[in-house]
Amino acid sequence: MPSLRRSWLRRYRMFAPRLFQHSLLLLTILLICDGIAVLCWPQIQSALSLTALAAQNYATSTPGVVEIDARTVLARDDFMRGDQLYWGTSSGGQSWQADAQEERSFSVVGDSGVVEVTKGFLCGVLGQVITNSEVSFQGSLSQFGQSSLGALLRWNSSADYYKAILDVQGLTLSRVVDGMPIPLRTASFTPRDGASYTFLFRAVGTQLSVMVWPTGQPAPADWLISLSDSALSSGRAGIGALVQKGVQARVSNFKEIEL
Repeated sequence: MPSLRRSWLRRYRMFAPRLFQHSLLLLTILLICDGIAVLCWPQIQSALSLTALAAQNYATSTPGVVEIDARTVLARDDFMRGDQLYWGTSSGGQSWQADAQEERSFSVVGDSGVVEVTKGFLCGVLGQVITNSEVSFQGSLSQFGQSSLGALLRWNSSADYYKAILDVQGLTLSRVVDGMPIPLRTASFTPRDGASYTFLFRAVGTQLSVMVWPTGQPAPADWLISLSDSALSSGRAGIGALVQKGVQARVSNFKEIEL
């Protein structure tokens, strides 16, 4: 027994310093990690918040993404169907109306809604008459110049609606009543020819809000335009475009949700 005790004692004296060194190193690493976490926690919280906001904005504007909330989808169209004249029946089963139903400027080509050579500003609308809603889609113009593209809300006829239009002047929110367009506010934004942009236009009560950003990038933290206007209380959602000869507008992933 004494020899066994001496053997264990020798082994303890041999390994104890190593065990102490390893424990000390592990404790030092843990203390360093804890210090870094404390110093960087505000930045980590901010990054997580931005990621959640971007995910929420993306989910509300892109079909195929699981909805974060249970808001009702009123109308949608991914345009993934055979090439055809006019925009026809949407992927949500509803028929496009207004100019998209009868103007030869509208077609579906290569899984995109296409608008070419319009005579003035034309509208394509989808879904039902609603008071509070939000419309989103992705769109591009091969060349801006004198052409423009944007989102519509509270459309009642070709003479009465709100439009949020992107052109070389920037992003402009306008009211159209009795066929007379009245610009309400313009935000600085410089679009690039051929680039895809995501449009998001919301109407709740008298509050109108709109933003636009390059598709695939995070949404802005704030609305580019937000204002109050009571001229129109309800209507349909849609897409509007003014397209000059030789220019093509392409749109996809249209969706309207009830708020």
